[in-house]
Amino acid sequence: MAAQAVDVCVVGSGASGSIVAHEIARNGFRVHVLEAGRTLPPGATLATVQSDVGNALVRSSIGTLTPFGRPWSVSALGGGLTLYAGIAFRYRSADFDARAHVAADALDPAWPIDYAELRPYYDELELRVGVARLAGADPLEPPSDPAVLPPHDYSTQGRLIAGTAERLAMQPFPTPLAINSAPYAGRPACERCGPCNEHLCTTGARADARSPFTDITIPSNVLTVSEGSKAARIELGAVSRADSVEWLDTVTGQRGSVGARCIVLAGNAVQSAALLLRSVHRAAPNGIGNSSDMVGRGISFKISGYVSGHITADRLEAPPSGGPFSTVALSDHYFDSEAPSGLGGMIYEASPAERTICDGNISVRLHFLAADQPMHDNAIQLSNSWDRLGLPKIVLQYWTHPLDKRRLGYLSRRASELLAQAGVKKIEYQDSNYQFGSGHLHGGCRAGNDPTQSVVDRWGRVHDIDNLYVADGGFFPYAGGVNPTFTIQANALRIARRIVTQLA
Repeated sequence: MAAQAVDVCVVGSGASGSIVAHEIARNGFRVHVLEAGRTLPPGATLATVQSDVGNALVRSSIGTLTPFGRPWSVSALGGGLTLYAGIAFRYRSADFDARAHVAADALDPAWPIDYAELRPYYDELELRVGVARLAGADPLEPPSDPAVLPPHDYSTQGRLIAGTAERLAMQPFPTPLAINSAPYAGRPACERCGPCNEHLCTTGARADARSPFTDITIPSNVLTVSEGSKAARIELGAVSRADSVEWLDTVTGQRGSVGARCIVLAGNAVQSAALLLRSVHRAAPNGIGNSSDMVGRGISFKISGYVSGHITADRLEAPPSGGPFSTVALSDHYFDSEAPSGLGGMIYEASPAERTICDGNISVRLHFLAADQPMHDNAIQLSNSWDRLGLPKIVLQYWTHPLDKRRLGYLSRRASELLAQAGVKKIEYQDSNYQFGSGHLHGGCRAGNDPTQSVVDRWGRVHDIDNLYVADGGFFPYAGGVNPTFTIQANALRIARRIVTQLA
């Protein structure tokens, strides 16, 4: 058995890993975080860092494996929170039980918890981080404590979208953002200095992996973070207990091991499933937690796309400016009898990075997204080929369900109609390439009460292993119809509190 070097080893430092590590460390337990990425340099963007991240394999149209899969949102210290848009929706009640809206051949989408159980963790995180929103403006917003920050003003394009939507008897509302609209929690207000999404925030107005902890004191010498340390394999000390995590230095390939009383996977939905599959033992010949062949299954990326066009600058109320990626959203088509299955999705402003007037025109763009069906055969698998660290390459086996293709087309038409009514010309559809992974990663270690149909229980504990947990988006049995980051964080805090009680 490996030496018990720490109380808890956390794999990943992003949305879930940072929450788990700090919550457990603040209670005096020794925590070691393994982070495969490193601190991003100043000026980093998604475009500049993607080339440094290993790709996954995906199926081409003719069935061959091609290296275009994206198994990370961002591989870096702080994870996807370093470059995300700050969009901070809460899941709606239907996202926790969508059984009335999925196809007959889908996996069970019902979560083993509901919104009421998660609400106090949403409320606590919102108070810590500061979410700018207009309470009650979203007709589908679930119950919550009062907003701690006022919403951001609509951008120039946002005002156009909101005004058009109101004329069409829709109910636009400010996109909830984990970006300060006023100074809060030791961070400044947003200066609207430039594009947010896929860029580092230069002022600190946008919340990141450090933001929930400004008022938390951590005892000295209890939290260690190792950058460039790729978790390769989990070792077992007994049939039902994890003992340590073997890791690889991403530069030198040197191997190391962290022994721990408890191990928490928080890399992301793809990485956590792959780590379990790589952890083959005599007691777990198909990988840890995989006795029912469910590890990696039900992976979901959210169906999504963009529509955009241009409008002459003289039609706008004010010159374009920088600032948040999204300032206005619409949930009018979330539940819609005209949508296939009756469940549509969100539409919101997605301003492009380039917002200047060009030839007298300015671009206007909308993003639309919805939860995809959790399917048994949409799965994370391991290839017979190897990456530069000597680990099996990850395969993303994913096909869009026919029902989801129809739902995506429905949302595309609704978004295009909205732009047309706003006077936008030359409207074009832009593929988000969601089927390759990257932005929204859910499932693969799906939670449930039935061990034959899930990987973890309601607390994120792997059914087969007493001291192994999954706290990232892999927990999600259903992807939900809005951006998942805030829900990942809230659920990670819930799981971390449970782990603390188990360690005491």
